Amino acid sequence: MVWFRSFIIALALAMGVVAVSAPASAEQGYRMHGPIKLQKAVGEACIRDTADMARNHMKLMKHKRVETVREGMRNPPESILSCANCHTSHEQFCDQCHNYVGVKPDCFTCHIFP
Repeated sequence: MVWFRSFIIALALAMGVVAVSAPASAEQGYRMHGPIKLQKAVGEACIRDTADMARNHMKLMKHKRVETVREGMRNPPESILSCANCHTSHEQFCDQCHNYVGVKPDCFTCHIFP
């Protein structure tokens, strides 16, 4: 029983170290690892704040997917085509960031990025 208590204490300490060393936001994580070079957008302004989009675009994309595909609601200013109007190169914008953070979204198995 003593070994179990020691194990639980060691596990709690290890989890505390991970929690303390993890970045509080995606923005902080980028600063820790250095900047990545993304293509400059050609539009005047994004549909959302840049820092908010960097942190939360995946939540927005999932939310929009539910609204569009499952509920039939379409909002052209917030469609993937609107993104592509300003961020003209999938390889120079989307892929750079996705590769940097190690994710492989499957959006473009169906969607064609112009």
